[in-house]
Amino acid sequence: MLKSRDKKILEALELFRCMKRDQIKELFFKDLKNPITATNIVLKRLRRDGYIEAKTSVQPYIYFLNPSTVKKESQKLNHYLSIVDFYIQLCEFQVPTEFQVEKRYGNRFMQPDIFMEWNKKLFFVEIQKSRYTTEIMDEKIQRYIDYFNYKGWNLYSSNKLDSDSPFIWIVSKSPYQLRTKNIIQTTNVQEFLKHYNFQI
Repeated sequence: MLKSRDKKILEALELFRCMKRDQIKELFFKDLKNPITATNIVLKRLRRDGYIEAKTSVQPYIYFLNPSTVKKESQKLNHYLSIVDFYIQLCEFQVPTEFQVEKRYGNRFMQPDIFMEWNKKLFFVEIQKSRYTTEIMDEKIQRYIDYFNYKGWNLYSSNKLDSDSPFIWIVSKSPYQLRTKNIIQTTNVQEFLKHYNFQI
């Protein structure tokens, strides 16, 4: 019989595709006296009962739904894990009311890493672990612009967070010099909150 927390873990693995043990601990067990032990016990039981799988060649393990929607040796694992890290950073300030991973918007438009509603604002988020050329990033942003035009949205001024349109947020180690200037670019959530005086 699955417990409420078991179901939440399975829902998170479905959303994120994969999660590290410590990410699961942070989201579901951090308030317990012995969070790592509690996390290990629950994950071991869920593996035993066939609900989840684990990549055991790394320590701590990386966990997946059973059956998994992503291969254990996929080159995208680190990308998906970075999305989980970003989500955890958001939750330190406020839990998003909506959070979708790699939602499809059609061949003509973008495929954001994340679409979310956070503190009553809408965001399209690109998590850039690998460095793209400026030309490739400009092409990615143009797909957003095309979608904004299609929806009748205005591209906002990046120093104002009072628009009803979604914001485009690139999370990367260093900013891109893009043709389109009205794009939020930070290294993490904390930098965003500090730079944009975003009230949580």
